[in-house]
Amino acid sequence: MYDIVTIGSATRDAFLRSRGIKVIPTRAFPIGKAQAVPLGGKVTVDDLVFETGGAGTNTAVAFARLGFRTAFLGKLGAFDPGGREVVRQLEAEGVTTKLVRRDRQHVTAYSIVLLTSKGERTVLVYRGAAGHLHPREIPATRVARWFYLSALGGDLPLLRRVFSVARQHRIRLAWNPGSDELAHGQQRLRPFLNQAGIVFLNEEETSQLTGVPLSQPGAAFRKLCAWTSAIVVVTAGNRGAVACDDRHHYAVIPSRVKAKNRTGAGDAFGSGFVAGWLRRPGDIRFALQVGTANAESVIQTFGAKRGLLRRIPRSSRLSRIRTVPNRERYG
Repeated sequence: MYDIVTIGSATRDAFLRSRGIKVIPTRAFPIGKAQAVPLGGKVTVDDLVFETGGAGTNTAVAFARLGFRTAFLGKLGAFDPGGREVVRQLEAEGVTTKLVRRDRQHVTAYSIVLLTSKGERTVLVYRGAAGHLHPREIPATRVARWFYLSALGGDLPLLRRVFSVARQHRIRLAWNPGSDELAHGQQRLRPFLNQAGIVFLNEEETSQLTGVPLSQPGAAFRKLCAWTSAIVVVTAGNRGAVACDDRHHYAVIPSRVKAKNRTGAGDAFGSGFVAGWLRRPGDIRFALQVGTANAESVIQTFGAKRGLLRRIPRSSRLSRIRTVPNRERYG
């Protein structure tokens, strides 16, 4: 039996950083900004790095490096080089690939990450084989103590299967739903929220799920905490994160580190939080510190895996990551 099985995507990633990619204001997108390059022109790429990614493999490597018996469950192309590289890297990191499924019709997922000189990013995603994991391919036995579940492209039958297996075999579950899952709305997702042990969302996703305006993040957070008995963790990028259980509400204030790119920061934070929780059950402050340390390490490198921690930091290092009662963050 594994300590944890991660379920989610696996991708081949290409990181392109260029001073020629500019951020411009626009009304064409909800956030009011876009990345842009000259139409019809040539743009010099300053850095080009190939890595593997996807939330399923990023979190698997994170757990394996921190000493947990880990397996990855996801779908890869049967014959393409990208799939072979994903498996090679996972096995090199000590992640078991016995649960990897192969797709003879679709190639391994691929992402192109466009980075500005300041580390801001836009990701072009081809889901490929990762989008074709079937509910029947989820083992019906108790393979792990925990599942770490990331985005499944909004596939409700697959989501139900994972949660059903977890419930039947008393497998604890940490869940980081994607936008396609959240699009199903709070009524459909509430049973999953109530079953999950830990739920990760960002502020925008919390607003989407609760219906509370994004301008009131504290109200959205408190509403979500009241809905479920799960540990709720809401991230806010470089402003840190907040977390609650039935007794405590805490916020973490991250250090100021220079980011080369933020790809994989959420996966690093989530896996670090769960790792901290498993090492010290019930200690939210410690889990927040470990998650933050993992994310800060990742954003200082290219790729979503290079900077992942290889051990839980000493107390002296974690003490520099400040945790405070949540009222200091949201009032």
